[in-house]
Amino acid sequence: MTGGGNERNEVSNVTGHSSTVGAPLHFDVVLEAHRALSRSGFVTVIVIVGAISLAIGIFFLAKGAWPVFGFLGLDIFLLWLAIKLNARALKIVERIQLSADKVIVTRETPRGAESWSFNPYWLNVALQETSRGRGEIRLSSHGFSLSLGAFLMPRERREVADALKQALADLGQIR
Repeated sequence: MTGGGNERNEVSNVTGHSSTVGAPLHFDVVLEAHRALSRSGFVTVIVIVGAISLAIGIFFLAKGAWPVFGFLGLDIFLLWLAIKLNARALKIVERIQLSADKVIVTRETPRGAESWSFNPYWLNVALQETSRGRGEIRLSSHGFSLSLGAFLMPRERREVADALKQALADLGQIR
């Protein structure tokens, strides 16, 4: 998650900045899934595994077991495919913006972007976690519920939920 600073795991309260909401923001946070493998790391893994597979494949090819060579190539392809599909699934960006009159939540995925708007007076913020560390931030208002931050670590979810609750409380005192 990012909010204006340089650190990835930071919750940022931004006050007085304008945005797509059109009014000054009292809270603005961007949530992003952590990507453990960079593009250069991906290339490094594929090259190393490919070199090892090539060496093993040449050994088996010299021994007359030529089908092993093809299966090792298939292994590299499947590894490449698995890493690419995982990286695509992690391309989720969620943004929460709080102004005096509305809370706007946007979610961008590889399939497209969605946006929801809530009245901050009626918004309920709940943190739901399981014993295994999975969980979500649930925003609900007038019978509608929206799940956010399922890809965050438990500590990050708590920080975002607490910061949003505090921003909503502060907004109630400002009015």
